[in-house]
Amino acid sequence: MKNSLDISVISQAKDVWFDKIISTLNGLKIPDVTDDKGNYLKDNEFFIEGRPDKVDFTTDVPQNAVVFSCKKITAKFKTKHFRYKVAPLLVSKGNAEVKMNTIGIQFGIQFKLKTLPDGRQVPNIATVDLKVDIDRRDIKIHLFGNLLTDIGSLFEVFFKGTVVDLINKTVNFTLETGIPKATNAVLNLTDGYFPIPFVPNLVVDWETPSAAIVTSTAFEIGVKGLMFDKRIGEEDPAVAIPELPYKDASKTQAYQAFVSSYAIDGFTDSLVEVMDIEGWFNATMIPS
Repeated sequence: MKNSLDISVISQAKDVWFDKIISTLNGLKIPDVTDDKGNYLKDNEFFIEGRPDKVDFTTDVPQNAVVFSCKKITAKFKTKHFRYKVAPLLVSKGNAEVKMNTIGIQFGIQFKLKTLPDGRQVPNIATVDLKVDIDRRDIKIHLFGNLLTDIGSLFEVFFKGTVVDLINKTVNFTLETGIPKATNAVLNLTDGYFPIPFVPNLVVDWETPSAAIVTSTAFEIGVKGLMFDKRIGEEDPAVAIPELPYKDASKTQAYQAFVSSYAIDGFTDSLVEVMDIEGWFNATMIPS
């Protein structure tokens, strides 16, 4: 089976997908920050607060990826414990909350192919075109503790330099590794098999012989598409598989699927087995 879905259709869900992915950053632990002067921020967390700007959705054909981006996201950074040395005998301690009003985030989902240890092949993804931009000019710092008047401007310099760089690095790392790791773990665990809902014992082999393809206008993917009764195992229909297209450019349908007789024969044979149609026919139609 080969399938094609227009990029224009996929883009209709861009806001939902983008928001879902960046929601994984909520509660993100930011490493403790210390310097050689004894200043520190400990027990740090990062939260996404909102997305007042639109999501842009494009394709990166050379990297076989779809790309999501938003130029304005609001977020909050919290530290439960800070220490900042104002003067030789003056040390300020407390907690802080920092509102970051303009963060730009861009990431691309690249489609790849994974060969598992048993030789089966399934889709995998990677993150590309990754950019995180925190506008240091649009930051509001709220400090709670002692010596706040003395520390305010000094702490702002410390935060906008060292701390913002660390947040940027941590968010980048999480988007680059966390999303592919979680997604690929699920895809690999299936081993390219999927049970058909509401039909006991019926399974489809959706192993993918090649990676999904991103073009400027469509997302294309092909799967084996052989259904079988799991109690019996896969039975090859012994039908020659023709070279199927992903898409017929002369047609206007946004979704197109091309199915060979190999998949159709496998479906009918397996359905007869899991529904025990032959047994039912013999029991009801043939006199005892």
